[in-house]
Amino acid sequence: MAKTTLIAVTHKAGVMDPVGHGLKKDIEDLGLARVKNVLSAQLYRLEGDVSRGDSDRIAKELLCDPIIQECQDHLMPKSMVVDIWFKAGVTDVVGDSVLKGIRDLDIQGVQQVRTGMRYAFEGVTKRETAEKIALALLVNPLVHEATVHAD
Repeated sequence: MAKTTLIAVTHKAGVMDPVGHGLKKDIEDLGLARVKNVLSAQLYRLEGDVSRGDSDRIAKELLCDPIIQECQDHLMPKSMVVDIWFKAGVTDVVGDSVLKGIRDLDIQGVQQVRTGMRYAFEGVTKRETAEKIALALLVNPLVHEATVHAD
C-alpha cells in the first residue's frame, strides 16, 4: 500500500489571502452564514514512498513561495474546514505538472500527485453550515468530493 503525504500551502500570517477574502464576500453576499474570516490552502496529496526530507524539499523548492506562503497543518483553530479534491478518474493537470516538477528535482518515490483546496471558516461551528457553503460556492458534485471537519 502506497504511503500518503499531505502538504498544505497557505499564506503567511499578515499576508492577505485573496481566495479566502473573495469567498468571505461571496458567503456574505449570498447570506449563507455569518463568517468572521475565511482562510484557504492549496493541498497536495503525494502517493508513494516519500521521506520527510523529500517532502520538505518538495514543499520548499516547488510548491511554496517563501515570501508569502508557508506549509501549515492547521489554518484556524476552532473552525469548520472543508477539503475539496477531484474525484477518482477526473484528470488533475496541476497534479500531473507537480509530479513532473518532483521528478525534475530528482525525487523518485512519488507515483501520483492529487491537488485540492482547504477552506477554514472562522465563526462557523455547524457542519451543516459548512456543507451548505461548499455546495453553493465550492463544489461541483460531478467532479469534486468534499470532506467537512473541525480544525
